Amino acid sequence: MYHTTGMPLAVGDDQALQLQDEIATLESRLEDMGMDGDCAYERAMSRLYADMVEDRKRRLATLRETRIY
Repeated sequence: MYHTTGMPLAVGDDQALQLQDEIATLESRLEDMGMDGDCAYERAMSRLYADMVEDRKRRLATLRETRIY
């Protein structure tokens, strides 16, 4: 659940909040896992999570760039 000021969300705000939440979750998980796992599986998972974070950051930036005020 996202906290708002009681004002309605602008178009895209809900998507931005969702992406920000996903980024925070993935970064937290990535921090817990570390980037230098003991085995190939762990390293591959770390790379996957890092790629997912970057994808969501790109999507968030695109969303912000295309937002109409």
